[in-house]
Amino acid sequence: MATPEEVRELLQPVLEPPTVDFNFPKTILNWLSLVFGLVLMVGLTFLALSSTTTTMGPNGVSQEVNRAGNYVAAAAAIYVGGLLFAYSFPTMMKLTLENLQAKVTESEGQVRCGNGAEKHQLTSGGDGWILPPPQISEWNTTSPHSADEAGLIQEHPRNIGTPTPAMLTATSLIRAVQSFTAGLLILLAVNLDSAMLPAAGAGLALSMLLLTIEYFSRRKNMRITDLATSTMQGLPMGGVEVFGQLRPNSPGSWPAPVYVDGARDKVVNGQVQWYWEYGHKFEWEEYVESTDSEGNKSGKWKDRSSYDRIRNDQGKSDAMVHDGTGGVSVEPALLAHGTLPSTGGWANRDDSLWASKGRMFATGKIRNRKAFHQWKSQGYCVGDPFFSHCYVRPKTNEESEYVDKTIAHSLAMLTAEGDEPGHKVMTHRGSELLALSAAKSAASAYLPALLLALMCAISYII
Repeated sequence: MATPEEVRELLQPVLEPPTVDFNFPKTILNWLSLVFGLVLMVGLTFLALSSTTTTMGPNGVSQEVNRAGNYVAAAAAIYVGGLLFAYSFPTMMKLTLENLQAKVTESEGQVRCGNGAEKHQLTSGGDGWILPPPQISEWNTTSPHSADEAGLIQEHPRNIGTPTPAMLTATSLIRAVQSFTAGLLILLAVNLDSAMLPAAGAGLALSMLLLTIEYFSRRKNMRITDLATSTMQGLPMGGVEVFGQLRPNSPGSWPAPVYVDGARDKVVNGQVQWYWEYGHKFEWEEYVESTDSEGNKSGKWKDRSSYDRIRNDQGKSDAMVHDGTGGVSVEPALLAHGTLPSTGGWANRDDSLWASKGRMFATGKIRNRKAFHQWKSQGYCVGDPFFSHCYVRPKTNEESEYVDKTIAHSLAMLTAEGDEPGHKVMTHRGSELLALSAAKSAASAYLPALLLALMCAISYII
């Protein structure tokens, strides 16, 4: 498991990134992508530009035809064929956070609270802890809202910082050149033959689509990077970003065990928010036939599966998010937001379930039928890391009846209420670090699509 010093050293290249980020491929797959993408792009472009057709003109002089179409084909080859080449160069952000994530998974399981008298489940999903979290023995169980003796938890963004993407990367620069070149070829094609205007329209539509996708992707990452992570001790009302550890909300309380589907052999301990379901899972292979353009029939076996939920249940217990400076109560609706971590899964094979299925198949040709009783358990557990964009409201009189009112933040509640375009509610099992591995700067995100849009737009002007 990484130490705070190792984390800060690993993050240094992305805490103060260079203007241009260039890294050679690190894996065999990336190198193959580079070589194959480059060969594909250059080869297809050469074929498109060199495959000209000549015809005799009215004055007996030979002349080239469909030259404009060749330019459009070359533009497509450069833009599409070169994507493999462009994306074979990893960013420093991706490399750094992959190294950091490797530290998390060096051991057999995610780091968790130490073995105390209370039992709690090891969850999976999300990113988990990178640095060792506060242990149960370090919690102030008599006054849960009070600060820990050790202070702010090690993994808090205020301690280890927030990574920032470089302004330009090798991928964004290559894609910018590709986009400009493809757009220029389309412009030349339209200049030769106005019948190629639909190609410019397609390029313009593609660039608008890409700009929209990049906008929403960047907007999500900017919500994380632009809003400072608050400490519980100085928590304001309204929209906030918080990170801490889930703990029981009341002195001496501990979540009751959850028996999945009432079974004593499927117990999950320490869940502050839980959901389980039981269902029947079916797997089989089906022979699928197809007919080609010449009327020839062929077929192959394809894997199929289906799942039927039979019953489910959910529940909650009082919980808080504690970041070492203090704890703040959290509404169950916020914990239930998004994808819940997995806390267990069980399956028993029982092929007799097919007898009651009554399933109809497209061809009737099936084989290797399997059926299972399947149980799935999800939820947040005591000790889990919890990162969220949420809202803070004052507790009601009823909610604050049994809290220590001398601690200001004990009168606050983290809630999912108030979701709005400028501050969407989100939850994540882990800190903000590994959620930013695909983050881009504005220049890297928008420049390639803008250049393509510009050149295609000019095609309509000339």
